[in-house]
Amino acid sequence: MKHRSIQRRILALWPLASMALLALDSGHAHAATWPEKPITVIVPASAGSSLDQNVRRVTEEMAKLLKQAIVIDNRPGSGGAIALSALARSAPDGYTLGMGNTAGLVLTPEVNAKTPYNPLKDFEFIARFTNQANVLVVRNELPVKTVAELTRYLKGKPGTLFLGSQGNGSTGHLSGEMYKRAAGVEFTHVPYRSGPQAVQDMLGGRVDLMFENVATIEGQIESGKVRALAVTSTQRSPRFPGLPTMQEAGVSGYDVVSWSGLIAPAGTPKDIVARLNEALNTALKVREVNSFILGRGAVIEGGSAPMFRTFVASERTKWQTLIKQIGGLTTE
Repeated sequence: MKHRSIQRRILALWPLASMALLALDSGHAHAATWPEKPITVIVPASAGSSLDQNVRRVTEEMAKLLKQAIVIDNRPGSGGAIALSALARSAPDGYTLGMGNTAGLVLTPEVNAKTPYNPLKDFEFIARFTNQANVLVVRNELPVKTVAELTRYLKGKPGTLFLGSQGNGSTGHLSGEMYKRAAGVEFTHVPYRSGPQAVQDMLGGRVDLMFENVATIEGQIESGKVRALAVTSTQRSPRFPGLPTMQEAGVSGYDVVSWSGLIAPAGTPKDIVARLNEALNTALKVREVNSFILGRGAVIEGGSAPMFRTFVASERTKWQTLIKQIGGLTTE
């Protein structure tokens, strides 16, 4: 009787076990044949932007490697939240990917409690893409030519100068806040809806200083319309190698870059993540791709999926500390 009871239990469980094995085989089969149709990459920036151009160039190469078309879906706005919210809701089948960046994965979720996704739980991290420094620029009429001179000038006129930025919680804003605390200076922050708007007000004399993305401000620097003092990264920019870093200019411990990386919805099969990681890293090593990205002032990263996840976690810790010091920060 005891043996018959065990047999009955085994027979009862067999259909469930068969279904589990079938599902497992199906998942492996899906990963083995992927991709069978075009892949969409959601980009949290407008068409023609620096990030958009770089993503389009590298995905052209990835499409050749994967033997499948890659379509770009531009969804700018809300500090990356529009794009990443759409990605988090997408099927985890490898056909919808996204570019996660400093704003969408770190800053926006930190300053806006209503952000509808969890950066470390709702996505699979594939690989880092690029990073890009901001440039500290001042209007030409300001009587300073170095960071040290700007620091002295700000200390002599505390709170009277205006810092323009791409908005509250942007890297331009937080670059300024980090400088303010590291150098012991004061100025008034004026948030704009975009970097180009702030640049226009600087050219009009209404903004005194800015920490702006290399790609946005390079034209004004080259034409002499604004004066560049330093870059915010720990390494000099390949676009402006003659500019010192903030650390070289005397601001100890200063390090701010805007970065991006390829991500997918949580639950995307590991085999597909691995193939995407390989394709992105291979594409980044192609000479023409490398030259295209470096020519726009970005620095190529790449690397493994675990390295990317660890990096994002460390960035969240870094910016959480500064945002808490600022207190009451909200996006606009």
